[in-house]
Amino acid sequence: MSAAESLHFSASRTSGTEPLTLPFEHISAADLPSVGGKGANLGEMARAGFPVPPGFCVTTAAFDAFLTGCGELQTLYASLDALDGKDIEAARRAAESTRAALSRAPLPPAVADAVLGAWRNLGAEASWAVRSSATAEDLPDASFAGQQDTYLNIRGADALLDAVRRCWVSLFTDRAVLYRAKSGFGHRGVKLSVVIQRMVLPEVSGILFTADPITGRRGTVSIDAGFGLGEALVSGLINADLYKVDKATGELLEVQVGDKALAIRPKPEGGTWEERLSEDTRRARALDDAALRELVAMGVRIEKHYGKPQDIEWCIEAGKLYVVQTRPITSLYPLPEPAPDDEGLHVYASFGHFQMMTDAMPPLAIQVWKLLLPFDRTPLATPDAPAESRAATIAGSRIYLDTTPMLRHPVLGRVIRSVLGHVYEDLGRGLSTLASRPAFQRGAHSGRARMRVVGRFFLPIIARVLARLFVMEPSQLRPRVESYIESRVAETRARLAAATPGGARLREARRVLSELLSQAFTHLMPNILSGVIANRLLVNLVRRGVLGGTEEDLSALERGLPGNVTTEMDLAVGDLTDRVRPYPALAALLRSRPATEALAAARDVEGGPAFLEAWRAFLERYGMRGPGEVDLSRPRYQDEPAPLIAAIVGGLGPASAGRSAGEHRAHHAALAAKAEAASERLVTASRRGLTGGMRAGLARRWVRLARAGMGLREHPKFLLVRVLALVRDAVREAGALLVQRGALSSVDEVYLFRFEELIAALEATQAPDLRALVEERRATLQRNAKRAPPFVMASDGEIPSLAAREDVPPGALSGTAASAGVVEGLARVVLDPASEVLHAGEILVAPHTDPGWTPLFVHAAGLVTEVGGLMTHGSVVAREYGIPAVVSVAGATQRIRTGQRIRVDGTRGFVEVLGGGAA
Repeated sequence: MSAAESLHFSASRTSGTEPLTLPFEHISAADLPSVGGKGANLGEMARAGFPVPPGFCVTTAAFDAFLTGCGELQTLYASLDALDGKDIEAARRAAESTRAALSRAPLPPAVADAVLGAWRNLGAEASWAVRSSATAEDLPDASFAGQQDTYLNIRGADALLDAVRRCWVSLFTDRAVLYRAKSGFGHRGVKLSVVIQRMVLPEVSGILFTADPITGRRGTVSIDAGFGLGEALVSGLINADLYKVDKATGELLEVQVGDKALAIRPKPEGGTWEERLSEDTRRARALDDAALRELVAMGVRIEKHYGKPQDIEWCIEAGKLYVVQTRPITSLYPLPEPAPDDEGLHVYASFGHFQMMTDAMPPLAIQVWKLLLPFDRTPLATPDAPAESRAATIAGSRIYLDTTPMLRHPVLGRVIRSVLGHVYEDLGRGLSTLASRPAFQRGAHSGRARMRVVGRFFLPIIARVLARLFVMEPSQLRPRVESYIESRVAETRARLAAATPGGARLREARRVLSELLSQAFTHLMPNILSGVIANRLLVNLVRRGVLGGTEEDLSALERGLPGNVTTEMDLAVGDLTDRVRPYPALAALLRSRPATEALAAARDVEGGPAFLEAWRAFLERYGMRGPGEVDLSRPRYQDEPAPLIAAIVGGLGPASAGRSAGEHRAHHAALAAKAEAASERLVTASRRGLTGGMRAGLARRWVRLARAGMGLREHPKFLLVRVLALVRDAVREAGALLVQRGALSSVDEVYLFRFEELIAALEATQAPDLRALVEERRATLQRNAKRAPPFVMASDGEIPSLAAREDVPPGALSGTAASAGVVEGLARVVLDPASEVLHAGEILVAPHTDPGWTPLFVHAAGLVTEVGGLMTHGSVVAREYGIPAVVSVAGATQRIRTGQRIRVDGTRGFVEVLGGGAA
């Protein structure tokens, strides 16, 4: 910086106040509150030595001084604060009034002097770009791009000051005001700086992404380029060139030359104009290979400086490359952590998609699953540091399982892809797509040691499956499973009760979790797997003609299963509904009051005492369940009864007026009877020819085993949630102790920490103040909660895009056929079963369903979910209830509206919107 510039910088301050202008060289990322996101990034790059055109920022202190001159400011902000983001017309009126008032406000003389002084020091004869830089844009996790205005090729003092004023006023454009109102950003807290930068007059300009924004690959640089100023590209006026380059090798992977119909050029007197390009020019490459190499190298350096993928605006003037902006690419899903410990490509599957609960989870809930999962565990575990699964990685506050060792196995890899292709089509297709990449194949011989560990784990399970398929009496399965579950729950309760509250009890809880599934899998999984395998054997042998029977018989076998604990819970919810139906006052109470208040008041209305007695019995058996129950932090029915009350109320609507008591149980019994009849037909049809007796015997055995084993499918989850309930009590007890010691503000904050962190805090001589860490982790969780998790991804960030099906009617939404049948009815989109009521006879449309959602199935006519496969929870329960279901329907909750009439084809796997519905 020259002596004159230094003098001006000092002069731009008022004694004891923030500076009114700051040159780029005096700005770093820490100055974001003073210069906004755009200004902070430009200053950071300039200080790091990147080729940023010279310039300065008019700080938020100048903006505050400008606002002070508007006498109507408090009234205007009150109108803005009242906006809810839904009333577009109200937002438009408030924004227009604010802009009009600010357009009349005087420009403070000190601000004008500071701006013109900095401008003259840099060269008043040049052309200037004047850009808005809000304090709520270009942030690490939200760009807010394009919310405020930019003015190009500004020349002269009057034009410069006018552009600065217009930038300030643009903080209150209709789109900016509405966006902030919808996003929950307070209007008073967002301020505006103005970037004034020497105008580059480029031959070529564009945008560079240091990671592919479409596929997510971190190793691919994607570049859009056009002629002239970049405004033509960002405004969508041209079809820009697209170049994709391998970041590591520099190889040009893809070139798409766009039809660049025009270029925006600067006028000598200021402003811009559109130049129509000739045919030869518009279809010529804007960048040659040398320019691409220079651009990629620049992008890599900027990404390395910031430590994360960047969206970079660049331009080339007289052969020299300039960077005029960079911001984080906020659309990329985070990579799984920890990163692979080898150089090969790894492939991950979303654990949440298997569990039909894809929401973000806090750190403790994630650690619970790293302790539970018995695969590929950390070595050298001790009682104070139990083993955790290395296969469970974290991405976006969700668990992703590293499937690489299994997929790379020459035999097991094919089996897994084949099985998943059948039971979870999208997941299987996605894994196959990523596993076919050359980068994955090059690592095909790694991970063998881990694979041997996996093999040692599964061999005992396979042996037990074979014993059940051919030796064990199927009727023994359920008593054995139930006895084992009761003994494990009792053992866990005794172990936790014996430990001292606080750190000792948390240590014991951690040990319980680390042992639970490694033991339970060996005891419980063979029973379920033998049922699934027996069912698949029947299906395959019937379809090949080895055994007799029909497709209808095979479908009937999966309905009315015996002993399913989740179905039994749902039927119990139906029983509760029956207890309310004869009493209108009780029904009205449950409809009109919040759940907890309604239950407290129920004792005083007719039918209430008997209902409450049944309610208490229900909670005694199922109170530890609830929506999202695989997440330790989520409330259970005993904590939050609203989902159950909503399910009961849904069964009391006009469509259920003719229902009799016990109709839901009669329906389930009828399905079971049909299944038994189908079983007999299948066995009888197999008894033909010389080997008929043997085939009929196998058919009978496998029919019994299939129904018994599939009926036990929910028992491991039932064991898990019962143990989690005991662990959850210990965790919340520890949270209460930390609140008493002043380390936490509320018990719920305990879920934001890992076990070892909580133990250390509990046993510290002086309790640490964890509140700052709470806010940081809560903010991370809230950001990640807004992300849409992919079902599979690669370690370089690639998320495969699957080809659309061609065998569906025009306009239909395709998915996976999960439960046979076709139904038409009114859709009910439910995002939260605690706050939305599914009425009897409606079709449930949901992002996902787990056992905590299934009380809704008692009343549903059909099911549509955004995630799932043939063997995921919602599909199995839908088949058992005999309701048509289609799962893995991308964007179903956005593309279908409540009240629309839809047709669900659960046989062929698609949904048709027939019309109607609220806008």
